[in-house]
Amino acid sequence: MSPLNLKKRDYVLLYLAVGLFFVWLVARVVLNPFHEKLTDLEEEVSEEELKLKKGIGLIEKKETISREYGKYASYFSLENVSDDEAVSRFLREVEKIGCESRVTIIDMKPQKETESDKFSKQYQINIKAEGNMQQLVNFLYALHHSELLLSVEKLVLLPKADNLSDLNITLTLVGVSFL
Repeated sequence: MSPLNLKKRDYVLLYLAVGLFFVWLVARVVLNPFHEKLTDLEEEVSEEELKLKKGIGLIEKKETISREYGKYASYFSLENVSDDEAVSRFLREVEKIGCESRVTIIDMKPQKETESDKFSKQYQINIKAEGNMQQLVNFLYALHHSELLLSVEKLVLLPKADNLSDLNITLTLVGVSFL
């Protein structure tokens, strides 16, 4: 006689219930972690595929990116130089452009204070010069297309007293150096 006093049909149901419990337990304890890991890996593979597609797109655009970078690479030529060296380079560049455009530079004074942020430093240079309108246009054009990043912040034009075609030019330049 069995200890539980169950009929044969009840034993079958008991074994069936215990069997179903073990199947559920195996599914929950063994198969679920594998399924979760597989799902995580599929998501990771999808993310890596997206990164790969983006990388392939960048590789296809490599020449275009290199050409664009080449346009601006000279702006980084003052990277990791001291303030005095940067100011000196800006002054030499302005003087060279002035000579090429035949503008007579009377006075150039760099300002002591510089503005800076995480990525760059800005140096102000006050310039007094003389020239006619054509020379001034050439000077400003050359400043704009300089290898160094220069911009005109302030420009004052006054006619010269003795010659109406010549101008007294006062301008404030800002030179940018990247850190």
